[in-house]
Amino acid sequence: MFRNILVRYDEIAIKKGNREWFENILLANIRNSIAEMGSASKFRGRMLVELKSESDLEDAVKRLSFVPGISSFSPVLKLSRECSWEEIVEKSLVLAKKGLEEGRTVMKVICNRPDKSYPGTSIEIQKKLAGEVLSKCENRFKVSMKDYDLGLEIEIHKSGIFIFNSKLPGIKGLPSGTAGEFLSLLSGGIDSPVASFLCMRRGARIHYMSFHSPPYTGEESMKKLIDIARQLKKFQGSSTKLFIAPLIDIQLLIKARCFESYRTILFRRMMFKIAEKIAFENGFTALVTGESLSQVASQTIENLTCINDAVKKLPVIRPLITSEKGETIEIARKIGTFDISIRNCPDSCTAFLPKMPLIRGDLEKVEQEEKKLEPEIFDLMESSLKKTRIIDV
Repeated sequence: MFRNILVRYDEIAIKKGNREWFENILLANIRNSIAEMGSASKFRGRMLVELKSESDLEDAVKRLSFVPGISSFSPVLKLSRECSWEEIVEKSLVLAKKGLEEGRTVMKVICNRPDKSYPGTSIEIQKKLAGEVLSKCENRFKVSMKDYDLGLEIEIHKSGIFIFNSKLPGIKGLPSGTAGEFLSLLSGGIDSPVASFLCMRRGARIHYMSFHSPPYTGEESMKKLIDIARQLKKFQGSSTKLFIAPLIDIQLLIKARCFESYRTILFRRMMFKIAEKIAFENGFTALVTGESLSQVASQTIENLTCINDAVKKLPVIRPLITSEKGETIEIARKIGTFDISIRNCPDSCTAFLPKMPLIRGDLEKVEQEEKKLEPEIFDLMESSLKKTRIIDV
């Protein structure tokens, strides 16, 4: 029945001088998302997806639901701007009867008329169309302006007339790519994929940084990271890079020379230092982590201060800093990363965990512990950077 999808956006619409730039990036992301299925175009306040086949509708709807920047979208029946009133009634009846088949019997007709040159007011068109549909459906519908289960809507634009009976929710936010390219420290747990997604929804294009510590982390851990990155790629619609750096030699040095309780903070500092260098080499403008205040020992405000000090030039974005774990899990389920994240695979952070981790680290003491690693730590850091594996996901 449907070969066209009308796409709406809200936050982009309040942009002023650079609104067109945001629109063009969203349009490019939509085109990328449905590339083999059809095409997409834009007109005032809307975008239109035109599918090659009706059979692609279900898949196209699923893909559009992943695109940041879309507030809602509707499969629509499209008519030319010059079509007759009888054609409008005919297409409206198709959707009304479909609603009856689905058990929807309380209707509201809604007209949106951006093209003010079209004859009649929105109210006049609503009343006229509602009367025709009710009559031809033998009054099987009740009409209600508030408590209705079938919204029969018509939008009249200079580019065409669109009739539909459903609005599907998008994930809103801003188009991925409008805020720049960030590097997310991906642990393989529940939190960091959600933090990555939340940054995407605010316009970031995300790449990923993780670490491996063989023999403590194996191929299963690597596959888990790739699977998470692939799932999150759906929200960007374009390829992304996954950087995986070896950490085991650095961890062994820390284990040999530093107090046990400081290990986790020192591990994290080394990770952040490597990630910042990778980010600079690739033109990324921020780091992203899934840390949440006081969720675990390394995430007290004192320890976060010690860890954050390792990053000298880039901002570190922590979207989950005040989130409850239950809230994060709910988002993880919605975006499809939860089942991947809970696979039982060790990550680099779990190797050599201290029995009694430091809860409230002191930066001066942490720096003193880090000094014990010199000069060997410099060569190990450089070696880790050189051996970093880059996977195009």
